[in-house]
Amino acid sequence: MKAQYQTFTGNHVSNNSETTTFNNVVALKGLCERDTVRHLQAVINDYFPQVMGCVALDLSAGRGVAAMTLAELGFSVAAYDMNRESISILQKIAWHQDLNISFGMGGILQIEKLQQKFALVHESDCLVNIPQSADRKAFLSSVRNSLIAEGKFVISTSVLTENYDVNESFESIRLDEENIIWRETPECDVPGVVLHGGKHWVAQKRLSTVAQIRAEMMAAGFEVLEEQLTVHPGNNPGTLRMVLASTSQC
Repeated sequence: MKAQYQTFTGNHVSNNSETTTFNNVVALKGLCERDTVRHLQAVINDYFPQVMGCVALDLSAGRGVAAMTLAELGFSVAAYDMNRESISILQKIAWHQDLNISFGMGGILQIEKLQQKFALVHESDCLVNIPQSADRKAFLSSVRNSLIAEGKFVISTSVLTENYDVNESFESIRLDEENIIWRETPECDVPGVVLHGGKHWVAQKRLSTVAQIRAEMMAAGFEVLEEQLTVHPGNNPGTLRMVLASTSQC
């Protein structure tokens, strides 16, 4: 734990806010997401000189680490589709530290139903879990339509790199020519299950390359302001982090 603490804070505790952030991350069982915390802190520092009155949306909020970080940085935050067991923990943190966080459920393909505009939309591995092209286009369109004029779309998504070989996985999965990962499933008549090679499969993810993600964002009306690729050791997908803006504001 000490080693993780030193890594998270840059080998020293510079102020009380860093200590508070670390304690919150630990409470949310989110030490594995400390890179997300650092990235969001850097994004806010670079693109949001004034956050007062700004509202952020955290999609597929998971443990709530990103939502907590954005609230600590001064945003009013809507945390969408958090893990239910984490909501009570984050509610207590928000109450004791006077953080403005609300919670919602409903699925990432229904953003526009919120009928609200956001200064920042954050997503972590939402896109990779939308395998079909039509759904991905609809998702990106709804994000773009939910941003204010100067809003930013911040993503962190798994990507296909040369280090990762799906065929070396112990799971019964396959990668098709569109980089969709299919998982073998028992025979059934559920929509989405297809027959291939004498086996039944269901689309699970789309693991695109960095170039494909970049092209997809541009086609959806976004400009890439910055990107960062992390290649992980072993047979694992990479992590691509991007900051994007609507081309209408660029």
